Amino acid sequence: MNTENRTFSLEGENHFPRIEKLIEDYRKARPSVDIERARIYTESFKETEGEDIITRRAQAFKDYCEKREIRIADHQLIAGDVARIPRAGVVDPVFHCGWLSEELDTIATRKQDPYFISEEDKKELRETIFPYWKGKIVSELWLRQIPPYVREMAVKTGIIDVEIKTQSAAGETAPYWEKAMNTGLGQMEKELADAIDALDPIDPESYEKITFYKACKMTLEGLKHYILRFAGLAEEQADQAAGKRKEELERIAANCRYLSDNKPKTFWQGLQLTYFILAGCMMEGNGPSYSPGRMDQYLYPLYAKDMEEGRLTDAQTLELIEAFYVKTAESTWFLSANAAMYFAGYQPFHSIIVGGIDKRGKDATNQLSYLFITAKMDVQLHSPSLCARVHQQSPEELIAHIAKLARLGTGFPAIYNDEVAIKMMLLSGGTMEEARDYQMVGCVEPFMGGKMAKWSDGGHYNYAAAMEFVLHNGRSIINENKLLGLETGDPQDMTYDEIKDAVKQQLKYMIESISICANVNEKVCAELTPYPFISTFLEGTLHTGKDLTRGGVKYTIGPALIGTGIADLVNSLSAIKKHVFDDKTITMGELIQALKANFDGYEKIRLMLQNTTPMYGNDIEEVDALAGEMTDYAYSVISQCKSWRGPHFISGLYPVSSHVPHGLVVGALPYGRLSGKALADGCSPNGGTDHEGPTSVLKSVSRINHEVHTSGTLLNMKLDPQSVSGDLGIKRISDIIRTFVDLNIYHIQFNVVSRELLRAAQDKPEEHKSLIVRVAGYSAYFTELCEEMQDDIINRTIHQA
Repeated sequence: MNTENRTFSLEGENHFPRIEKLIEDYRKARPSVDIERARIYTESFKETEGEDIITRRAQAFKDYCEKREIRIADHQLIAGDVARIPRAGVVDPVFHCGWLSEELDTIATRKQDPYFISEEDKKELRETIFPYWKGKIVSELWLRQIPPYVREMAVKTGIIDVEIKTQSAAGETAPYWEKAMNTGLGQMEKELADAIDALDPIDPESYEKITFYKACKMTLEGLKHYILRFAGLAEEQADQAAGKRKEELERIAANCRYLSDNKPKTFWQGLQLTYFILAGCMMEGNGPSYSPGRMDQYLYPLYAKDMEEGRLTDAQTLELIEAFYVKTAESTWFLSANAAMYFAGYQPFHSIIVGGIDKRGKDATNQLSYLFITAKMDVQLHSPSLCARVHQQSPEELIAHIAKLARLGTGFPAIYNDEVAIKMMLLSGGTMEEARDYQMVGCVEPFMGGKMAKWSDGGHYNYAAAMEFVLHNGRSIINENKLLGLETGDPQDMTYDEIKDAVKQQLKYMIESISICANVNEKVCAELTPYPFISTFLEGTLHTGKDLTRGGVKYTIGPALIGTGIADLVNSLSAIKKHVFDDKTITMGELIQALKANFDGYEKIRLMLQNTTPMYGNDIEEVDALAGEMTDYAYSVISQCKSWRGPHFISGLYPVSSHVPHGLVVGALPYGRLSGKALADGCSPNGGTDHEGPTSVLKSVSRINHEVHTSGTLLNMKLDPQSVSGDLGIKRISDIIRTFVDLNIYHIQFNVVSRELLRAAQDKPEEHKSLIVRVAGYSAYFTELCEEMQDDIINRTIHQA
């Protein structure tokens, strides 16, 4: 590599011509449907009828690696692609054929995450691909197997969301990156061959293991062939190139040939192998949250060696990282119209995390930690998601560097508290060394890289709906007054404590319904969609001879059941206690009538409820205690439910973007919220209800027992850009981060953007296409969000730091 700009600044605003051109080309890409994988998988499955499903999946993966189109973009230093073109949604037939067949003519115009599709591709899908997969897809089998009473609430009501794992690959894992860097693909293939040779095929148990190992080996052969194809393509392009680009293409070719069989020996090769494995995960299943993890740690030895031997400068390192960022941003997670409302913004959820402590408990910050943060200052794209680990002994320089990135207003980085996250991993069964080495997958989900199999999204339940069900005796007002919850009785006959107990009964009913759906889903996925490729990169599978869907990984966790709208429930209970029971300013009957009317004709009552109810997020211990009580109760119910793969379910408090569609199906609530408005996201207060500043918000959120929600919790905080300007502004953000650590909160992230800018972007989207905002656990382009999502972000409370 020969970088033109040999000087750089850790403060950002570096302008590498190559990176600027790559970003320019990226921004021109139009999200579109890519059917190539569906075509190749369909052809392969037709040829392997009758064979073991894991063998068929491995063969189809290998065929895809060998036959799919490949390209190396002009100026790019990292080879590989998830799709034929950037930002394309790759059709995975076993998951997508059901919903896509219904949406084929509307997918290009839907309000959230539309995709262009050609008439020619529509024709091929309808005539060739959909007919073959009829009756063979996950969603069809799942729908037939869940009980009718569960289906009534689970399907297309918005009260609970459980369909995502029936409509897309599971994802939500991270390969064993250290092993990949220290072993290489050739040695891993040899380990599988040795495992096969060591077994007796006559033994039935050994036969199953042999089948699994052969499938894993086949996928490695496919990836190696894929890598060698890029070596050949780079050589062809080098023959036609001149000067610096010719040298770069020759290096790309040499890197690919070497990595097809060997462990990386340079930083560039380490980045390249990371991307090839990441692309392999996405090719096996177009799912979310395949994450590169602690790149500043496992790539540091390669970086240090390159620097010591004079092969690399920090400017060149930064340019390589930025090229990797652009390449990673080209991925999308392909979703149905309904699912896109819960995971809005074309986000693949590839999480990189820097900083934190090492396996021995010492601070692990190094020069790469700073470079990965600086690269995110320069490359302001929605993906990959950059995260930062902090703890009591984190260097002030790192905290300040994190604050400088946060102040840019892109929503990066997400910030995690080591002390709480490590407790979560210990509760998940990890050793202290493994727990200290945690990383992120998805939005906010802690993960022991390479050692876990975890569905961090088994389904979303709705705290606010539980409140509504109690007030209307199990009925959902917006869902045509259907009886979707339990009939817990007339709230006019209940005491305050009885109302709380009824809410808990409704939560239990929702949670148990989701657990049934998730168990059936796990079973169907194990039968139809084993994952030999990603399983090859997870510890435990070589010993057990089982893939991740069969519990073969060292730690099988979850699935996670995720709660949305805890602040809405807490504020509603607070309003009922104060106004109905304590002050008696309104009767329960009057409140219910006002709610049924969506406060039409009851504006005085609505304003009284809105302006005088003690609300969550203002450091009011009695109110905040309700948040702890209700989330503790949900955790206790969830942890009693056992999953199909064996372990008990785990709890999470993060919405992704489900707080918006969940809100659309919840009627008016007792604290003055109108029908259909977005719910609070994660552990965050409702927008406009937290008036006492960021420290009070942190104190309220700290009263939730974060560590027991081992799939993660989320706190969004919006800061006024003027209050964080200059050196004093960096200190203010740093102080918030330090307070967050001291209060043992798990996660925090910032939106630093004015309401005026957001309104301007909403009015003139064509002038603000590059504006990035934090949604909930991830960032997205503001103008690519539907109006309901945009309004939610605009209406969040802006705090003076």
